[in-house]
Amino acid sequence: MTSRSFPGRHKAQQEEEDAAALKLGPEFNNAGCLLISEVKYLLENRDKDAPDTVVYNKALEYVKTFAKFNTTDSASAVREILRREPELTQFETAQIANLCPADAEEAKSIIPSLVKIEDDRLQALLDEIQAMRKFQT
Repeated sequence: MTSRSFPGRHKAQQEEEDAAALKLGPEFNNAGCLLISEVKYLLENRDKDAPDTVVYNKALEYVKTFAKFNTTDSASAVREILRREPELTQFETAQIANLCPADAEEAKSIIPSLVKIEDDRLQALLDEIQAMRKFQT
């Protein structure tokens, strides 16, 4: 039987996964989330015996383009700033650090699940992250 035989079956699966509601699917229930800056560090410091492939080079190019923090210290500091907000999930933490929204309104528009956090609390975190980006070494 195909999904055409059960019209509601495909819709139920789509509703199950919804990043806006933090429903990422069962394979992500216990998964950790890395910042792009952390992935950049891992790829740049890989084992020297690892194969140099097209996929590796494209991934490295991507993370170099989109990493917001230049050092592991600044990426770790941002993660620590965001850990102070107990309502943030790992996914939300990574999204905030990867996208670096300037204000609470922008953050909530691109990460809808952040509506649970008061604007002033969220803005304080975002301001610290922006300062970290501005003054990172």
